[in-house]
Amino acid sequence: MIPIRAALLALALALAAACARAQRPGAEELAIRQRMAGETARRYDDPRTAASLYGRASRNAAAVDRPKLAADAGCREGLALLAAGDPRRAEGAFANAAALARDAEEPALAARALLGLARARRVGGGGDVDGPLRAARTLAREGKDRTAEALAEVGLGALAPPADARERYAAAERLAGETPEVAGPLRLNRARLDEKEGHAAIAREGYRAAISPLAAADERVGLLAALQAAARLASADPAAPGEAAELHRRAAAVADGLGREEIARAERRLAEDAGARKE
Repeated sequence: MIPIRAALLALALALAAACARAQRPGAEELAIRQRMAGETARRYDDPRTAASLYGRASRNAAAVDRPKLAADAGCREGLALLAAGDPRRAEGAFANAAALARDAEEPALAARALLGLARARRVGGGGDVDGPLRAARTLAREGKDRTAEALAEVGLGALAPPADARERYAAAERLAGETPEVAGPLRLNRARLDEKEGHAAIAREGYRAAISPLAAADERVGLLAALQAAARLASADPAAPGEAAELHRRAAAVADGLGREEIARAERRLAEDAGARKE
C-alpha cells in the first residue's frame, strides 16, 4: 500500500504543478507582460498595436491598485496614440495617466503625463494647453525632473510673446539644454521664432541644428517639421539647390515612416525640382 500511496501523492503533486503552470498570470504580472509587448510593437513601428497593449496594461495594473504601473503604461499609450495620429484618444490616455500618477504620489510621472496632454491638445487643435504645461512645470520641480521642467518651459515659450519666449527658452537651456529630448524641440522652436522675426539665415541654421537631437530622441513629428523647414529655407537660396534636394529627400523618408503618404510624395516632388535646378 505504501508504494501506491507514494505513487498517488507523486501524481497529485505533478497535477498540481501542471495546473499552477496553466493558470493565467495575476493582473500585475499580466500588465508588465503587456507593457513589454507594447514596447516590442513600438520598436517595430506598429503604434496602434502598441497603444492597445499599453492600454490593457494600464487597466490591468489599475485593477489591482498599482497606480504607478498603470500611469506609466497610460503615458506610453498616449505616446503611441500620438504616433498613430490619434491625438483625441491620446488626450484621454494622458489625462488618466496624470490622475493615476498623482494617486501614486509620483509628481515627475504626473508631469510627464501632463506634458503629453498638452501636446495632444496642441496637435488636436483643441482644449487648454497652457494649464497642463504650468501644472507640469510645478510637478516637475517637485519631482526634481529637470528634463520635464525644461520641456514645460519650451512648451510655454511656444505660446508666449517673443520676448517672453526667449526667456523661457533660455531657462529650458539652463535646465537640460544638452539632453536630446530637450535640445531638439528647443532648437526647433527657437528657429521658428527667428524665422517669424525675419532672420531667415539664423532660422535655417537653427532648423538644421534641431535635426540631430530630434532624431536621437525619436521625435519624428518634430524631425519632419525641422527637415521641411530647413529644406524650404534652403530652396529659397539660389546657391543651395543641392542642400534643398537632400533635405527634401530626408523629409520624404521620415514622412514615409510616419505613414504620411501625401507629404512624402510632395517632398519627393520638391526634391526633384531642387535637383533639376542643381543641374
